[in-house]
Amino acid sequence: MIIYGSKAVHIKSEQSKTSICPSCGTQGSLTLQVFRRHAHIFWIPLFPIGKKGMSQCQHCKNVLETKEMSESIRREYNNLKNKAKGPIWQFSGLGIIAVLIAWSSYASGEDKKLELEYIASPINGDIYEYKIETSSYSTLKVISVSKDSVFVSPNEYEISKKSRIYRINKPENYSELSYGISKSKLKEMYHSGEIFDINR
Repeated sequence: MIIYGSKAVHIKSEQSKTSICPSCGTQGSLTLQVFRRHAHIFWIPLFPIGKKGMSQCQHCKNVLETKEMSESIRREYNNLKNKAKGPIWQFSGLGIIAVLIAWSSYASGEDKKLELEYIASPINGDIYEYKIETSSYSTLKVISVSKDSVFVSPNEYEISKKSRIYRINKPENYSELSYGISKSKLKEMYHSGEIFDINR
């Protein structure tokens, strides 16, 4: 379940010295307030989505939304709203997202470096995840390595979704038969995307 929504945060208030309360007629009793709304997910602020405001008479406690304000009160409110700057933390969700994207990019680059090392120097037990011509996916397990070739045992099962390939990567699923692939062919399969992941 994803909890999301919006929340308003008070950012600025100002006492009007000239406006008259339309309810009780008291001059200088109106407090103008500005709030800035932000979107959130799991109560983590993502980004601001606009400002809203109100006025309250300190004498009769009457509250006016912006659409209920007279032209003079609304003019004062708009001046206050234009000056009001919200807190930077209302952008914190975007900051977290940016950090996650940067970390993901870095981690992906590091994984790529390791895979290049693995494909250049295979060892027994390496697992190659690869795409089959039928648009399904399976794995190969390295069982021995010679100077020019890698001998692999094929997984006897295949699966239709790449993200679920871990479900068939079990020791009992690998064939007792094996075959050799030249190291140059193995690199070709990796760089073409046929082999898309290597687990060691």
